[in-house]
Amino acid sequence: MKTIFTLFLLLFGGSACSASPIVLNVIGDTGDCDSPAAAQVSAAVRRQGDFRGALLLEVGDLAYPVATRERLLECHEPHFAIFPKRLAVPGNHDWADSDAAGFFSIFPGPVPRVEDLGGPWRLLLLDSNLRGDAWGRQLLWLEGILTSSRGECLISAWHHPRWSSGKHGDLSFVDPLWRRVSGHVTLTLHGHDHHFEALPRLAGDGAASHRGTASFVVGTGGARLYPPEEKKRSERTVYGQFGFLRVSLEGPRYHWRFVGVDDKVLDSGSGSCQPTGIRP
Repeated sequence: MKTIFTLFLLLFGGSACSASPIVLNVIGDTGDCDSPAAAQVSAAVRRQGDFRGALLLEVGDLAYPVATRERLLECHEPHFAIFPKRLAVPGNHDWADSDAAGFFSIFPGPVPRVEDLGGPWRLLLLDSNLRGDAWGRQLLWLEGILTSSRGECLISAWHHPRWSSGKHGDLSFVDPLWRRVSGHVTLTLHGHDHHFEALPRLAGDGAASHRGTASFVVGTGGARLYPPEEKKRSERTVYGQFGFLRVSLEGPRYHWRFVGVDDKVLDSGSGSCQPTGIRP
């Protein structure tokens, strides 16, 4: 197994210094017409000089209170349609519209699906709002992806976080998703709670583990922010600040920073890919 990991580093580690990083700008909980914050977040992302080449990833709740197509066109698209490369997963406010019709009229691709980010990195787009047979099919699909993946660096995105120090707290109904990705996926990205939070690598049961998966809550894209709550499993929390998470992927490593609407870096960190099919 050590030989496989060494080969992985030789394949992907050597190019980190020469290749441009792959950049994701992550936001969630955005299009509130009663707040100017979405416009401010959009402007802050656009002040990053590379925003046209970066991916804008939205982790759900694109408009409030119900993300109809009309509401999205009024409150969301004026600020975010300008981004050439963008992906999204739906949140509960998106599904509050009939079958998330408004959301899928703007982002017509199927969810779940896989997106190739470049290098060893792949992005799994998932829907934490599904129920019944659709939920079961998504879990089977996810198991198939994780079982067949070897030597890749996976990032997953869905709206509701399994673990959060925020208003909604830990959400047990997404436990089936979390337990499947934990230890297989390097990072998970979420919204729903309106604050920023960086959580360390956690195992399926929520215990700290170097073999687990790190996660972020980024519900800071424009909707009303929630007041501070008691910090639980997290490494870092930021309350009362709108902003976005910038993730730079360089070979097998990632670097992140949470940037406020005033361009100040409010938090930052880095980590390494946990390649699929390889265990320390």
